[in-house]
Amino acid sequence: MECSFKKVLSIALLLSSGLALADSCCNTTCDSTGIKSVSPKYTIRSQGTNAVRRMVGSVGKMNLYDVDKLNGTMALTLEYGQSFNNDNIAECLFGTCDCDCDCPTIKVQGSRVADRDANAWLADYFYLPTDYDGSFSVDPKIQNFSADFFFYFGLDEWAQGLYFWAQFPVTWTKWDLNFCDHVNNAGTNNHDEGYFTVNELDRSNLLGSFAEYIRGGNAPGNGSITQTASKAGSSVDVTTKFNPLCCSRIGCDDNTKTTVSEVRFALGWNFLLDEDYHLGLNIQASAPTGNNVKPDYLFSPQNGNDNHWELGGGLSAHYVFWRSEDEEKHFGFYLDANVTHMFKNSQYRCFDLCGKPLSRYMLAEKLAKPASDSDDNLQGNGTAATYQFAAEYTPVANITNLKVDVSVGVNADIVAMFNYTCGGWSWDLGYNLWARSCEKIRLDCDCTTFPENTWALKGDAAVYGYIATTAGTDLNQNDFVALSATESDATINAGTNFAKTGASTQALADAGRINPNIDNAQLATGDAADINLLGSRTTNANPVGQTSTSIQPVFIKQSDINFARTKGLSNKVFSHLGYTWVDREDWIPYVGVGFEAEFGSNGSDCNDCNDECNSCDTSCDTDCCDSKETNGNCLKCSLSQWGVWVKGGVSFN
Repeated sequence: MECSFKKVLSIALLLSSGLALADSCCNTTCDSTGIKSVSPKYTIRSQGTNAVRRMVGSVGKMNLYDVDKLNGTMALTLEYGQSFNNDNIAECLFGTCDCDCDCPTIKVQGSRVADRDANAWLADYFYLPTDYDGSFSVDPKIQNFSADFFFYFGLDEWAQGLYFWAQFPVTWTKWDLNFCDHVNNAGTNNHDEGYFTVNELDRSNLLGSFAEYIRGGNAPGNGSITQTASKAGSSVDVTTKFNPLCCSRIGCDDNTKTTVSEVRFALGWNFLLDEDYHLGLNIQASAPTGNNVKPDYLFSPQNGNDNHWELGGGLSAHYVFWRSEDEEKHFGFYLDANVTHMFKNSQYRCFDLCGKPLSRYMLAEKLAKPASDSDDNLQGNGTAATYQFAAEYTPVANITNLKVDVSVGVNADIVAMFNYTCGGWSWDLGYNLWARSCEKIRLDCDCTTFPENTWALKGDAAVYGYIATTAGTDLNQNDFVALSATESDATINAGTNFAKTGASTQALADAGRINPNIDNAQLATGDAADINLLGSRTTNANPVGQTSTSIQPVFIKQSDINFARTKGLSNKVFSHLGYTWVDREDWIPYVGVGFEAEFGSNGSDCNDCNDECNSCDTSCDTDCCDSKETNGNCLKCSLSQWGVWVKGGVSFN
């Protein structure tokens, strides 16, 4: 009987019309207020974890009944897919964005910009002048092209219902953050003496744009600046080291990767097997043949399952509800459920600090114990400082770039599908649920030693003070003294000395230069005579009063690190229309076309280690080699993507 597939084809085209998607870009600035946590790594569902490509077009070619010889099918699926709802990717990486925009824009402004946006990132952290005014935008996009090879062998010659299958896609993937840097005002201000260096830091030594910093490899003076200053009546050279960003960079990475994503295989047995139904179980595993993503860049391409070995099981079943008398037409339901555990994989990741989203881009200062022959005698309200600024800066990402062991408890790929077959024509329509439980993270104890009592958040603190009066034989007027000022309450938006809205007047700037709001602030003195330390030299054009230092400084500790993790959940609908040359014997070719639309679920979740989503509870154990994992916030970051394919193959029995 001739089949009417015009209706079927019309329905398929109607469904596929919903995939006419277009990315757009806008310049709306998004309010970062309410950011609870962000992920320093974007992890996706493996390009090889796709049971849909195995199942479509397979009805009548697998799980055959009343066959006592070797049988099977071999297929190749060519699929192109790309992401949509790309603002969800940006939100996962940069925080909550309430604007209806696929490419949020984030302002980057210095601490002395007039009418500074309180939600702007502080340009001072990025080796830019205090009057720098700019912004950047992102419009992430992921593209995949896969050649997915699938082999199924029914081993009924050995045992009725026994089978083996293997699947391995060769995938080209491209990840593009589409980063755009906008400079409204490159700025002309020098940095005041004592803010970064012992003397003024000239604008010519600073970077020209935010892009220069975020792409990595750039720092003032190519990494160090040497200045001559007065010390104990003599001229000494003071070298300040500026480290460039080495982790979570944005920009010019090789953003494509081509490899076999993974090799997934299973050995199973259908213990119930009939012409109209079957039910079987299998043991399956996945070998990681994809790449191990490095943390050098924020949006490096992931091809495969993030280099995890997997082991688990699967269930397959079908039931035919209706079959015509001539058996040319039938309608049935098909199920394929796969659940695996993703074993530990060692990898490097760089993290934020607890309660400080995006703090990996903030600036840390190095402190060290005073030398035994130090003539500074730095004190705060009569108490000696145990540490002083050691003339070195580095982005926080560089010190939270740690080797960790990552595992995932459950990775599930479940497909439910209806099939209608009429002669050689076949139409599949179904649903796919993918879910990945939250990652478990543990520091790699053999390779990781966090540098305690070494680095602290600089914020907008001054790091040098200056002798107020002639100090006898040891220290002279205007001699510099390294302070111990830290700002543990600083955020990506601002330090604590200057308001988030900036120091737009000279009076506000002078008030902030004396460290009024640093950690454990105490008025600073130097030399045995307890001479006051000023926020500037008396010879400065705008001298300021006595400065403060931290007694004692607050260091970045391992327990401050938010070992942020991700989990995934998505819902997919798909359809496939195929044709099989049923009049052939022995070797039977088939071909088909189809599409899928996957909708990822995104958002922040609290976990057992957190009372609130935006901070880490102090009871959360982050000690290396402890019985607990070093787990931080868990975020749901899932990719939305669409795909179209052509599948062809040959079956035999």
